[in-house]
Amino acid sequence: MDPGEEFEALTVQHLDSLHAYARLLSRDRPASKDLLQEALLRAFRAFGSYKRQLSFKVWMFTIMKNVSVDWARGVRVRLLAGGWRESEEWFAAGHGEDPTPSSLPLDPEQVLIRNVTVEQVREAIKNLPPGLREVVELREIEGLSYQSIAEVIGHPIGTVMSRLYRGRNVLRVLLREASSDTVISRRAHGV
Repeated sequence: MDPGEEFEALTVQHLDSLHAYARLLSRDRPASKDLLQEALLRAFRAFGSYKRQLSFKVWMFTIMKNVSVDWARGVRVRLLAGGWRESEEWFAAGHGEDPTPSSLPLDPEQVLIRNVTVEQVREAIKNLPPGLREVVELREIEGLSYQSIAEVIGHPIGTVMSRLYRGRNVLRVLLREASSDTVISRRAHGV
């Protein structure tokens, strides 16, 4: 197969995931299209160096992350902060209680049992601090391994595990709040 055709086939196979990750990184639909386009251009130019034993999706996510960081540096904005300090500031700003392991599970059956809709889960993920949101999205939505996430974000596996743990706990808190709001709203409307 011609390298151009191979690149196109791999891109088409992962296009939905690439779009989703671009939106995650940019948080803006028009900017996400520009980010994806720039990443695809860079990837196409470097496709000769792509090692076929590696996951194409992980390789593309890494390129997209690098494009995003390059853009942030270009405008002197830290677009992709993350980690412990940021999440602590997020909680200090009143966006929720500091998460501790709770009884609200993330497994889909239990979420549905608690009347949490898929839309509420998506909205809760959007409300996570950026560093936590990225890791949760890559693991829970894209299904990447810890090692693959570490490669994409450029941090050790321990950092991935820590951010995923904290992200899941924050998500539990946000889902608990969303579930409580739904119950209160139903009661107010006599449902």
